[in-house]
Amino acid sequence: MMPGSREPLLAQDLRHWLTIGFDRVVLVVSRTVTALTRLLDIVTLIETDHRVQIVFTTDPANAAVFRRGVEAFLTELDGVVVSWDQAVAGRFDLIIAASENDRLEQLTGPILLVPHGIGFQKHYPGSRTVAGMNPNRLLHNGRVVPTAIGISHIDQHARLASRCPPAGPRAALIGDPALDRLLASRYCRSLYRAELGGTGRTLVLLASTWGPESLLGRFPHLPEQIATALPVDDYRVAAVLHPGISAAHGAWQVRAWLARATAAGVRVISPDRWQSALIAADCVVSDQGSIALYAAALDIPLLLTPGDSGQTVPDSPLALLAAKAARLDVTGDLWRQLGAAGTAYPDQSWHDLALMAAGLPGESAAVLRALLYRLLNLPEPDEAADYPPVAPPPRTAEPPVALVVGVTEHTNTEHDDVVLHRFPAAEHGPPRPGLDYRHLVVDAAKGSVRQLAAASVLTCHSPDDFPAIAAELLAQWPDARLVATVRDTATCLVHTRHELLALTVPAPPAGFDPLLLASLAFVRASQRRPLTGQHNLRCGDEVVTVQVGRPS
Repeated sequence: MMPGSREPLLAQDLRHWLTIGFDRVVLVVSRTVTALTRLLDIVTLIETDHRVQIVFTTDPANAAVFRRGVEAFLTELDGVVVSWDQAVAGRFDLIIAASENDRLEQLTGPILLVPHGIGFQKHYPGSRTVAGMNPNRLLHNGRVVPTAIGISHIDQHARLASRCPPAGPRAALIGDPALDRLLASRYCRSLYRAELGGTGRTLVLLASTWGPESLLGRFPHLPEQIATALPVDDYRVAAVLHPGISAAHGAWQVRAWLARATAAGVRVISPDRWQSALIAADCVVSDQGSIALYAAALDIPLLLTPGDSGQTVPDSPLALLAAKAARLDVTGDLWRQLGAAGTAYPDQSWHDLALMAAGLPGESAAVLRALLYRLLNLPEPDEAADYPPVAPPPRTAEPPVALVVGVTEHTNTEHDDVVLHRFPAAEHGPPRPGLDYRHLVVDAAKGSVRQLAAASVLTCHSPDDFPAIAAELLAQWPDARLVATVRDTATCLVHTRHELLALTVPAPPAGFDPLLLASLAFVRASQRRPLTGQHNLRCGDEVVTVQVGRPS
């Protein structure tokens, strides 16, 4: 493209090389990962149209504080990315942005500016300026920069007009694409839950925005504390972190800070999959971020962390929700609180508060697509507008590295059952009073030296040469009572200091963990009871019959 040309980008440079003869070029301005995830919801309404080519850009010379991660996200998308200089030199049929802080006045083409959260709920740090309504950026030389300013609720029109009067007439009611995509994806809930290991369990989702007033800022050990308070056979814990946390501290550092939590089984969800994690959740623990409002809109039980946020706009729906929602007592019994919260669904007033931030529920796809095609000066496609379901989280969950296991109910004398409870073992876990025959189960390949030295049961992943490896581990760690491995979905091989046994469940339930059977062996040995023969084992909601004998 020649310097200074205002030809549509791509059309001139590649006009002899293109396969699809598109008519319009849309530029997506990617300021932060958060903004880009919001914009991708909008892009789904036009991305399949052969008349439209989507390109992306970012402006490193006007970088956001939380810009880190944008290039990696764009690389993963594998779309066409143009430099900011190319974008300034070109002309576009539509420009979509999610921050008024971008240098949008340098771009040529109709501009749609949308919020990058659920409405306008936050002030910029250290100011009383509402994020998304900064008059110093909405105007340039007295001219309103955006062609249209998307608002999610009609009440926001008056707020915009009062803060930047010239921008008031540019307001366009579009609803909330993120909320409507959540609503459109709820039929996939069982799939999302399966990917997160939540099938048959209560899935607790922790949601942290950024900053010192956030969940992670105020309570950095809370993910680990919650994970270790909950029995692993009844609960799964996942966490969604605002991309600004990694942008400020670096993804490596955040992973390091959360290493104990992830070792305890907490699944950290990538920012672009927060919607599927929220849909899957049975209970949400959140600070005063957007996810709290989305949880209320979806009628998901919600507990807010203690403390208020100075960034929340007073009298906004988020502020009203914060005043109404129950709070988590971080020093109290977390198992009891989360168990109660999981069955205490919000009343209608919570739902109504959320819809004060996001109007037109279920209608934004039709309204927003009509606006997009009007700005593109193209007729809309004939088919109805809708959002595709969000992608599920990748199935990469790892079991806890170490477990505290024991019997919290005495053996049933009538049925001779063993009732086991397993909890992640971690530095910030709660004490376990009343846990009979308590023992530590540690993955021999992942545990720390301290964990391995304290373990009564070691697990490994080598069923083929198991006897030799088990003998080596028992020699290396003299306090270990036995070593276990999984032979198949129904059988656990156990090597004590005296014998090799196979513990088999003839009819294992779906998702059954055979390593449970190693703890059965430990309990029976501690009780000085015979292990060979038949046993009844209960863990969580499952009751199984176990056959114990010599391996075949």
